[in-house]
Amino acid sequence: MNPPGETSARSAVEKRYALRTRCLRAARCVFNNGCSDYSVLVRNVSATGAKLTGDDLFRLPDEFELQIANAAGVATARRVRRVWSRADSIGVEFLEPERELASGAL
Repeated sequence: MNPPGETSARSAVEKRYALRTRCLRAARCVFNNGCSDYSVLVRNVSATGAKLTGDDLFRLPDEFELQIANAAGVATARRVRRVWSRADSIGVEFLEPERELASGAL
């Protein structure tokens, strides 16, 4: 047993299902039947989810479409759900496979 305030390596292991890769990509959160969008930064991403940062993220609904441009300029979109939130960041889980958007859509 560990003293209060200390954790063992095993208990400190995160509860993620997939390894995340750091990145810094511009993205848009689209909601309200495509009538509303919100600009964010993707800070890390995995096969199952992503960490987003930005201002006033509490304004985002629990589920929305996340549109991300990759390094080649190709934009993809997927439906996501918020799984945790902090003042300046949220974690989202991917709900569907990514799909490519028409060029210039982001």
